[in-house]
Amino acid sequence: MTVQVLFLALGASRTRTAAEESAQVVADGGQAVVLIDQRKPWQRVTFDPAVRVVELSRLESGRLPVRIEQLLLYRAPRRLFRVVGRGGLRDRMGRLSGAYEARFADRVHRRLAVPLYRSGWGEGSHPVIRQGLPGTFDLIVVLDPISMPYAAGLLADYEARGIALPRVAFGLDYAGTAAPGDAQGALGVGT
Repeated sequence: MTVQVLFLALGASRTRTAAEESAQVVADGGQAVVLIDQRKPWQRVTFDPAVRVVELSRLESGRLPVRIEQLLLYRAPRRLFRVVGRGGLRDRMGRLSGAYEARFADRVHRRLAVPLYRSGWGEGSHPVIRQGLPGTFDLIVVLDPISMPYAAGLLADYEARGIALPRVAFGLDYAGTAAPGDAQGALGVGT
């Protein structure tokens, strides 16, 4: 039986731990999925090729509030800058568009929109995560405080669907102990 482990690393505060522990799961014969918020803070992190890295922001991009926010903050202004920036104004409007996105749109997205529409999604995000990560997990490793509501939501979803609850830990070291090389025991699954 292959052990499936989900690492929740939405805060990107323990990047090295996520990479090392997910590689350990793969080395022990299991399957590892790392759920991150966005790829940007993880650019310098190299994961084992067998580790599946999934961005929550991409999973959420289909939700109506996110689509509306993207339309209002990014797509409509880009179109406006493109229409106004024809001919000799093209370069100037291109620079202005980039400045608008960097100084205004990105800040509004990060500081206002994301906290606003995610405030109730922690426990309510399980359908989005379930669709993006099919299957069940034997262990959920919560790597930062931001990921805790998502772990709670996933556990509530497992319970509501009548599926055996996975173990939850804050690292592989806390998941359980077993003989070296015993993937299931080392991950605290099936013991």
